[in-house]
Amino acid sequence: MSEPASLQRFLDEASIRNTVARFADSATRADYDSFRATWAEDGEFVIGAAPHGQRAAGVDEIVALLRRLRAGKTFFVQFALPGVIEVDGDTAATRTLCHEAARGPGETFYRNHCVAFDRLRRSGDDWVFASRSFQYLWLDTSPYAGAGFPLFPNSSAA
Repeated sequence: MSEPASLQRFLDEASIRNTVARFADSATRADYDSFRATWAEDGEFVIGAAPHGQRAAGVDEIVALLRRLRAGKTFFVQFALPGVIEVDGDTAATRTLCHEAARGPGETFYRNHCVAFDRLRRSGDDWVFASRSFQYLWLDTSPYAGAGFPLFPNSSAA
């Protein structure tokens, strides 16, 4: 691979990792505008499998799905570790390992480990999700100890 091609691959992978990080950050902070910016207009988001899975198509439905999932949560966090990234021109595929934990509404609890199978496309200098599909590896809805704390109002980083 030539030096300019190696540099471009490095820049693409860094931008893709940033998109994955922005997804987790915006979902954790319930920042719906930032979450929207990680998606292609015609994106598709699939969580789990039928009959209990959820699917949204188009960025408006995807943001609405996140709003429904976050409704009434006293605590939510997602950790994401981008794994393999395969870039092919203006498209890419990744596998991202995720862990989520949430509490609410009321005394409902949720923890999981999953793999996100991602398809991204170049959008200007950035990358956006064309599709994201979460496949659960482990799911636990039993109560857990501890307390969640809200983020400080000005806790967003540029």
